[in-house]
Amino acid sequence: LGFRDIPWPVFSQPQALDELAPAKVTRFVLSPLHPGETRREKVRTALRRWHPDRFGRVLARVGEEDREAVEEGVGIVVRCLNGMLER
Repeated sequence: LGFRDIPWPVFSQPQALDELAPAKVTRFVLSPLHPGETRREKVRTALRRWHPDRFGRVLARVGEEDREAVEEGVGIVVRCLNGMLER
């Protein structure tokens, strides 16, 4: 797997790390198309999916050349989601 193969939580699949912006993640997670009734439910569902401990299974399949970018991308997503929970 590579960075482009990860189903990032944004509407337009990023081709590089700099395209994975917190505002895009927020728009996607809070979209009416995303599961959950309340804002908090939507964010918690996304956090369960993107938590680094759970994502480790996927990360093990990522090629060495993309592993650092994927780890950083997961970090961006998780920090964004945690920030959404705090608001």
